Amino acid sequence: MTERAEWDADATPWARRQGTGQTLPCYFCGEKTAILAFGDLPDDPGRLELYCDSPMCDAREVVVLVLRDGASADERADVRALEEVDRPNKTPQKGDVMGRYNDNKNLTRRRQNPRSLVVTAESEEEN
Repeated sequence: MTERAEWDADATPWARRQGTGQTLPCYFCGEKTAILAFGDLPDDPGRLELYCDSPMCDAREVVVLVLRDGASADERADVRALEEVDRPNKTPQKGDVMGRYNDNKNLTRRRQNPRSLVVTAESEEEN
C-alpha cells in the first residue's frame, strides 16, 4: 500500500517546501518549468501563485486557490468573490422593464459552469 500525502489547512503547501528556485510541474503544459511567482505570499497557505517559464506555455501566471479545506477557506475574500461570480443570475421576466434595466447594468460576468474550480489562471498578453 502506498503512503498517502497529507496536508492540513494551516500547513505550508508542498510547493513552498521545495525551496526557492526549484522548478515544479506546470498545471497546464506539464513541463517542470513552474516556479513560485514574485507575488506569492509565503504566509498564505490557501493560495499559491506560480509562474511557468516555458516559452511554449501561454499560462504564464497561475493562481492555485483552496476553495474548501475543512477550516476557514469559505471566509477568504477571494473565495467569497468566486462564489459571488458563481451565484446564478436570474433573468427578469419580459414585462419587468426595471428588472431588465438593472440586470443590464450588472457588468459582473458569471462563469458558464458553476462547478468547483481547482485552478484559476491569469494570462497577460504582451504587446
